Amino acid sequence: MGRRSLAAERRQQVMEAASRCLARHGMAGTTLEKIAEESGLSRSHIRHYVGNRDDLLLALVEWVQERDDRAFAAAVEQAPPESRLAVAMDLLFGPWFLSGDDEGALILELLRAGQSDETLREAVMSGYRLMLGAIDAGLAAEFPDSTPAHRRSTAYGLLCLAMGNAMISELDRRLASGGLIRVAGEALVARFGAVTHGEAPAPRD
Repeated sequence: MGRRSLAAERRQQVMEAASRCLARHGMAGTTLEKIAEESGLSRSHIRHYVGNRDDLLLALVEWVQERDDRAFAAAVEQAPPESRLAVAMDLLFGPWFLSGDDEGALILELLRAGQSDETLREAVMSGYRLMLGAIDAGLAAEFPDSTPAHRRSTAYGLLCLAMGNAMISELDRRLASGGLIRVAGEALVARFGAVTHGEAPAPRD
């Protein structure tokens, strides 16, 4: 029997080490040498399993998306239609979305890197589009008479609320986890429902 390939295991090892380095040392301080030291692998192993620094950053974005953005979208889309919005709200405004350990710093560094790298920026935005699509699907299931434009703007507002709260949790987790953001999210959904049912004026385009 041939020896089992360790590629997936080693790649996971590199991604975990790279995420810690990026969160703690920033983009400028994250080198292949530091990642190698953090992972316990050699620099040549890093290049073999992931590639150069640019390849590694793109792989890191995709790794984070698989763990977070795609997991979010899958959880919402796999729920029964009548539960999709509730699942999305629980994820957006519950413990799942709050940053843990170095997570917030990692996301900020990837966002900053995307400002000057078009390929990286598109990769980051593709993950957010996945989540927006899932939130939109939840709103559509709950409010089938709503318009696509109004759903899209409301989905965007809900995502921005959750992201902003996650960033605040890096400074004051007690405030961010105190339930205030859930109230704000539910108010936005209530307003969306009132407009959809003709009980409130529609927002301006």
